[in-house]
Amino acid sequence: MRGRILGLVTAMAAMLGVAHAQAPDASRTAFRAIYEELVEIDTSSAGSCTRAAEAMAARLRAAGYPQSDLTIVIPEGRPTDGNLIATLRGRNARAGALLLLAHIDVVDARREDWARDPFTLVEEDGFFYGRGAADDKAMAAVFVDLLIRLKQEGFRPRQNIKMALTCGEETSATVVNGVRYIMERNPQLLRAALAINEGAGGELDAQGRYIALHVQAGEKIHQQFRLEVVNPGGHSSRPRPDNAINQLSAGLLRVAAYQFPVELTPAVREFFRRMAPLTPGETGLAMAAIAANPSDAAAAATLAADPSHNAIMRTTCIATTIEGGHAVNALPQRARAVLSCRILPGHTPDEVEAELVRVLNDPGIAVTLANARQPTPAPPPLSRAVMAPVERVAARLWPNVPIVPTMAAGATDARFLNGAGIAVYGMSGMFAVPGESNAHGLNEKIRVRSLYEGRDFLEGLVREYAK
Repeated sequence: MRGRILGLVTAMAAMLGVAHAQAPDASRTAFRAIYEELVEIDTSSAGSCTRAAEAMAARLRAAGYPQSDLTIVIPEGRPTDGNLIATLRGRNARAGALLLLAHIDVVDARREDWARDPFTLVEEDGFFYGRGAADDKAMAAVFVDLLIRLKQEGFRPRQNIKMALTCGEETSATVVNGVRYIMERNPQLLRAALAINEGAGGELDAQGRYIALHVQAGEKIHQQFRLEVVNPGGHSSRPRPDNAINQLSAGLLRVAAYQFPVELTPAVREFFRRMAPLTPGETGLAMAAIAANPSDAAAAATLAADPSHNAIMRTTCIATTIEGGHAVNALPQRARAVLSCRILPGHTPDEVEAELVRVLNDPGIAVTLANARQPTPAPPPLSRAVMAPVERVAARLWPNVPIVPTMAAGATDARFLNGAGIAVYGMSGMFAVPGESNAHGLNEKIRVRSLYEGRDFLEGLVREYAK
């Protein structure tokens, strides 16, 4: 009898073990289906964010979310620019909410340019390929999957957990930016004490070894300025000294030769301090030197040789488009250029415009804003309340991998929320070799391992913040 009981217990234990082993696989399969559906819905400027928002809302309804906790916001007159806000109700409705923010629109992609159909998820050689596979449908799928699982297990967070899947982050030239639209018309939908967003993942070396986990605090804003020279022109057989193209070109050369001053935000200074011992040679020494003394000109010059390092140390302005003249046998009557400026937190477009006027040193070159004035919020603080949960979760997943704060040289939708007093931090836990994903470019991809590890990291982080 004892043998039969032991045998039964062993068999039951084996069955439970199999069930336990299969549970993560079943959960992963469900997550992959969400990810695949999102990637395969075209949400470029030619596609529909509304279709993706409605598909994810349907999944949440099937998991038990009432319609009252699901809001689809479609801007007036823009039926394909929809956004989804979903809420998992917490124990304390008055506590500041946790916001999970991800954009579901993607950069345009032409099939003829890609090695694979950009709107078909392909798993190949350890990577997922597809437009948005990394930016930003990876995080969007993680958040949808997480809200479904939390609902199904009956998880009650301390505060409300909101998820916002938004449109127009990548395609704002032709699509309504969802975060900006909602914050202008119904900001309570996105109101939160803390938000998790794209903007930072983790860094691998060329051999795929973990170097550092990044947490983004703050970002530059993108402001475009138009430069224009106008004069009477004339016949090209009678050149004039005040040629519009020449005058504009001379001004552009002065801008190209100018460097805005070095200014390190707290996150960037900490980035250099923590990356210094991980970076060999002269670059590592320069990182340590500038972290100790941000006024170290020699260290700044060394680091500025790397465009990525230069971009986080100062405001930058670079010419991106130019046009001029109206006929090949006539003197140009007009010449224009656009400067793409990435402005450090704490500085305004007006300040940068004034500095450009000074550097151009030519009243004949008119300087005007070429796009809507962007907010310039200060970076949110890297407090212990923010960082301690990151450290605990990271220690479980990647023991001894350093956590390194950073600032984004590009801009995300965080700029609209930070300016409204919502502290937004970029963190995905998705590691890559720098430049590997080719987001915005051809054949965008993400490591399969990195996607699933990021899923585990974000789940752990949300549970930490919400307990």
